[in-house]
Amino acid sequence: MAGNITPIFARVGNIGQAQANVAVTGADMTSASLIFTGNSVNGSIVNEVRVKYLPGTSTVATVFRVFVNNGNNTLSNTQNNSLLSEITIPAITTTQTAATPDYVIPMPRGGLVLPPGYRLYGAIGTYSTGTFMISAYGGDY
Repeated sequence: MAGNITPIFARVGNIGQAQANVAVTGADMTSASLIFTGNSVNGSIVNEVRVKYLPGTSTVATVFRVFVNNGNNTLSNTQNNSLLSEITIPAITTTQTAATPDYVIPMPRGGLVLPPGYRLYGAIGTYSTGTFMISAYGGDY
């Protein structure tokens, strides 16, 4: 049987948001931040994940990781989570006179298609007194 040759597009936009300042040093996601949940009926697409510093906070250098969760609420079971991507984020002292950079994690092949109920979690590797703002941009089918 042939695959679908007709392109599909998101029905409605979906923006996920979270904050992180607690270190997660393994695949146990119990302290990770839920960023995005796939539509429970038809699934979703995620085009990119962005990480910013929360204005007025200072942070230490860390790694930011994005994990795909298979929709199972048992986050401590490492078989439910898969590391999708990671990016190094340097330490910074934010000010009210200088912009901070966006750290963008593009999704593979123009968008990550999440099955119904699958989730994206974000985690930093080092405890930070400052806070990171995380946004995921995509849409629901």
